[in-house]
Amino acid sequence: MTQQETLYLGIDGGGTNCRGRLRDGTGALLGEAMTGPANTRLGLELAQQQVANVARETLVNAGFGEEAVARTHVGIGLAGLHVAADKEILRTWEHPFASLRIENDAHIACLGAHAGARDGGIMIIGTGSCGYGLVRGHPVNVGGWGFLLSDGASGAQVGRAALRHALAALDGIRDVSPMTDSIMFHFGDSQEDMVIWSEHAKPADYAKFAKTVVEFVEKKDPVAHKLMRDCGSEASAILRALAWRGINQIALMGGFAEYVEPWLEADVTSLLVPRQYDARDGAVLLAGGVLPKLEPGFEHQIGHSESASYG
Repeated sequence: MTQQETLYLGIDGGGTNCRGRLRDGTGALLGEAMTGPANTRLGLELAQQQVANVARETLVNAGFGEEAVARTHVGIGLAGLHVAADKEILRTWEHPFASLRIENDAHIACLGAHAGARDGGIMIIGTGSCGYGLVRGHPVNVGGWGFLLSDGASGAQVGRAALRHALAALDGIRDVSPMTDSIMFHFGDSQEDMVIWSEHAKPADYAKFAKTVVEFVEKKDPVAHKLMRDCGSEASAILRALAWRGINQIALMGGFAEYVEPWLEADVTSLLVPRQYDARDGAVLLAGGVLPKLEPGFEHQIGHSESASYG
């Protein structure tokens, strides 16, 4: 590779961390990096700073200095970027790159999952959830409006449902089970302590209890089974809503998706397809780059894989 070759940087700015991946004009992987959260709901200035940080670190990790910035085309997907005014502010950012394109994180995930195709969808099931797709290149959104009002089938909602059931079980309103006993033991068998905890808990805090639900499903806990059946029903409804809008090839993504998939209702399973590339490679495509060819039948694994989690 020559020192003047054009570079393509894909950035996935999530609520937990901001990840970058650099490729050359042939799609070869040159470097990666990770910094702190870049959710626009935490502030546009913070998001811009994290983007600048991860861009610099990715270039450094690939062996480049400041001179490479001006020949680097950048594609970015940012969590929380749904408000038109925020998009406009970020798109007028006076950046140092050769070019810059910014979309929300679901868009780059969809581009990656379907290798840049103009048709296809995803359902992200992590701490939060959303359905997103492209129909002849036009975006379609289903859900994803946040923990308080939306995010059905997400780790946070399953965790909250488990806590609500455990709290009610101690009052004799709901059935007691080994899972509800375990949850209450975590709070010292104190409803008051759970309530105090809830006053400061974030979605990611609730999502940690989704792990408890999954663990007790394996132990055939009846309450855990009911919660996951409900979760599967919620996820199935989101998939049907995408299909109703003309999206019939949908890839599941997110750290909680593998636990939800077995609980999906039978009529939606035919919609599912494997993802091809991840969100960072979707951002590389957004930047105008190309990706290495996939081996037949295998999800793309070049670069560091995303670690499974409940968020």
